[in-house]
Amino acid sequence: MGRYVKFAKLLALSIAIGVLPTLAACSSNNNQEPSGSPASTAESASSGAGTWEQKFDPPVTITTAIVDDGASRGNAFKPGESMEDNMNLRWMKENMGINVKFDFIVTKPEDYDTKLRLLLSSGAKLPDAFRAQGEPLQSLLSANKLMSLDEAIEKYAHPGYKELLKNYGYTLGEVKKDGKIYGLPSFFMGDEGTVMWIRKDWLDNLGLQPPKTLAEFENVLKQFTENDPDKNGKNDTIGLAVPLKEGPWTWMGQTDAIVAALTTQMINTSDIRSFWNKGEDGKLTYGAINPDAKLYLQTMKDWMSKGYMDKEAGIKDPSKSSELVASGKAGIMFGPAWMGDWPLSDATKNDPKADFEPYPLPAGPDGLVGRAEKMLVSGFTVFNKDFKDIEVWFAYFNKMFAKQLEQEGDPFFDPRWKDGYYEGYDYVKYNGKLIKGDYEAAGVPADQWPLKDGRSMDMRFMMTNILGSSVTIPYSNEAPVKKFLADPDAEPLSSKEFDVKQMKKKQIDGQGVRINQGITEGKNYFTGPMTPTMKSKGELLKKLATESYLKIIYGDQPIEYFDEFVKEWLDNGGQKITDEVNAWYAENQ
Repeated sequence: MGRYVKFAKLLALSIAIGVLPTLAACSSNNNQEPSGSPASTAESASSGAGTWEQKFDPPVTITTAIVDDGASRGNAFKPGESMEDNMNLRWMKENMGINVKFDFIVTKPEDYDTKLRLLLSSGAKLPDAFRAQGEPLQSLLSANKLMSLDEAIEKYAHPGYKELLKNYGYTLGEVKKDGKIYGLPSFFMGDEGTVMWIRKDWLDNLGLQPPKTLAEFENVLKQFTENDPDKNGKNDTIGLAVPLKEGPWTWMGQTDAIVAALTTQMINTSDIRSFWNKGEDGKLTYGAINPDAKLYLQTMKDWMSKGYMDKEAGIKDPSKSSELVASGKAGIMFGPAWMGDWPLSDATKNDPKADFEPYPLPAGPDGLVGRAEKMLVSGFTVFNKDFKDIEVWFAYFNKMFAKQLEQEGDPFFDPRWKDGYYEGYDYVKYNGKLIKGDYEAAGVPADQWPLKDGRSMDMRFMMTNILGSSVTIPYSNEAPVKKFLADPDAEPLSSKEFDVKQMKKKQIDGQGVRINQGITEGKNYFTGPMTPTMKSKGELLKKLATESYLKIIYGDQPIEYFDEFVKEWLDNGGQKITDEVNAWYAENQ
């Protein structure tokens, strides 16, 4: 069953937690500068060096930059506050001796990248700490404008964060040069792994059980398509809602579970950088051209010819495809656990009896079961090579990391953030209780609500500033999910538990299905920058692969056409890309 066999996942989080009991002993001398610290404009911390009490005197100014369109961040600030003037910035100045200055704030990611390019080409000063990825990041690396971070990580980083970097070292390919690290990853939670969402009311109407195998899954598709599962007397339903406009892999409605039931190869046609799978010879190959992909294509071709899937799937993106489940026309859709709220809850607007439930992924004829790992890194925080105050930056980062970890005895955990960040912002204390949402339902008077309309504040933008992105520990919500699955009425005792507690029940159920199935997710082994041939030929090869897959699935070409496609892909730059990818892997693995 290869790397997709089911077993309990060993999380880096557990390792990070494991080192914490030793932290207090390592940091017992709170009033001394760490040995060998580099010179800083803040010559020394006035107290608590290397702990939550760390404060710099004289104050240190750190410059940064950010994208803020004022809309997508939503309820991040109170009226009168802004990215440049808010509670957290004032707190940082007063309590840590850190002043934050924004060199620029733009409204679009593309404008942000353009600004970085202009600063680089003009030789102007870069911000001290800022976010970068893709081509601008590679240009900064090539121009030697970024700080090497290995020494700073060793000296200043939270021990749990060091373990995190060690365990997820494969995500650092874009920011490694000559064996050194030049950026810190912005991690995702890693909780978006595919689960199977099925209309349980349709299963019940037809006397069907949730499918455990691919054969049983196909039967459910057939019954949902042909046997009037909604009992409206019309032939107006299909089995599977799936977007194929971008190929097998996307952010919702993906078919990686079907792929993984047939092969250990992960497949993506819409991104030349993934999925690159590792073979028995240790070499990387592009999954979309592996012969095993024919097993997936033949299966999808059969289902399309039988009408089990939307005939317009090839021109639909995930949002458009989800309209089929919302309108009550499709009974199955794969995707993350958060689908238990949107878009699946929309189905009840058309039919109050609609009941989408999460189920484990089906196993293939050889017992294979699996899914692809969604990208774990959204970008990197990098530093101007002339930045002198990396210790100061880590003092704030460690505090934020410790807040996410929330471990007893952690000397980096700031007790002032025990209940949340700031009272009246992300929490309220009322009648002796800690309230973190649903303020009206909890009886909190309107004049004490963090926002006048009663909504909860989203603190991520306010807290991010110099960090480049919000601080996330992959898979750290798994323990809270398990807690509330076991006892939905349990009291949340940490910020992470409060966050999970506020999820919709079906979202928690979906996370439980993902966790309890114990699948090892298929990784993309190429995490390096775009290779030269990827830059010149990547779009062409992406179009060739996606269109070739659709031709086969729709029956415009026989399954044998796959071999012709592979040859064309290799001849038009694919072989050279494969060589470049393996040269990178040999140097960086």
